[in-house]
Amino acid sequence: MVRVFAAVFLLVTLNTVTAAPAATQSAAKIAAVVNDRAITVHDVQSRMALIFMTARIPNTAATRKKLLSQVLNQLVVESIQSQEAKRLRISVNDREVAETLAQIEKQNRMPSGRLLKILKARKVNPSTLVDQVKASLAWSKVIRRSIASNIRVSGDEVDDSIARLNANKNRQIYRILEIYIPAARNDAGAGALRTTRRLIAQIRRGASFGGLARQFSQASTASKGGDMGFVFEGQLPPELEDAIKRVKPGQIIGPVRTSTGYYILALTSKRTYGSGKPPTRKQVENSIFRRKVSVRARQYLRDLRRAAFVDIRI
Repeated sequence: MVRVFAAVFLLVTLNTVTAAPAATQSAAKIAAVVNDRAITVHDVQSRMALIFMTARIPNTAATRKKLLSQVLNQLVVESIQSQEAKRLRISVNDREVAETLAQIEKQNRMPSGRLLKILKARKVNPSTLVDQVKASLAWSKVIRRSIASNIRVSGDEVDDSIARLNANKNRQIYRILEIYIPAARNDAGAGALRTTRRLIAQIRRGASFGGLARQFSQASTASKGGDMGFVFEGQLPPELEDAIKRVKPGQIIGPVRTSTGYYILALTSKRTYGSGKPPTRKQVENSIFRRKVSVRARQYLRDLRRAAFVDIRI
């Protein structure tokens, strides 16, 4: 979980980005209600300012307008996730948050306590980052308790996967980053498609893929900047498998439509199975495990979203 924001904050010291201009409406105005919790306009403005800092997105009026619905949607999702953590009596204490922030500082060679001071200097309320860290830590605990703890990978599954790899030494091993935007039932995925296209446009203009994944992706890999780790050919859903075969390392592809939403994929590296050291049995097992957790986590969040009362007011 240290990697949640580790690489992103290196950008903060290199870029001077100020918070978005205050909206004419009161910052205390309610932007959305999620079950019994309110999200204010101030919450949206603060998160948007954090995104400009961490994802290398230009802070313009046009960009703010395009990002509004995406930022608000992500805050809605985090509220749903936090409420589920509370229902399960899962909490995140101040020590865990402080340890995460301290490790981010250490990895970026920052003096202790420097991180929150940087936020203040850029006119971003430090609680914006703290709240996001808490939500991320809490949801990770929910996934571990409710999903990961119940998933098993049998020896036969590992044997079968290794046998398939050995049967075809020309199969590829990919290193992939992902951003996943689920499609809402009430708009036939139109909103998700617009969001995905906007994110692709930002990436092509130089925005950080990992930064956008942390802020907007609803895959279980979001806290790691969308990093799926090593994926073996044949393990991805057919739509994603077909898409990733069409790109070279360093390229992105999307929107990729699936039955549940849209993906943006970035291929960071690939090699044939027989061209290097073969994966260990443990690596194959971990790959199968991550795929199972990812599928179950998406379904879990989708069910929570459908059951929640969400009232968007801006």
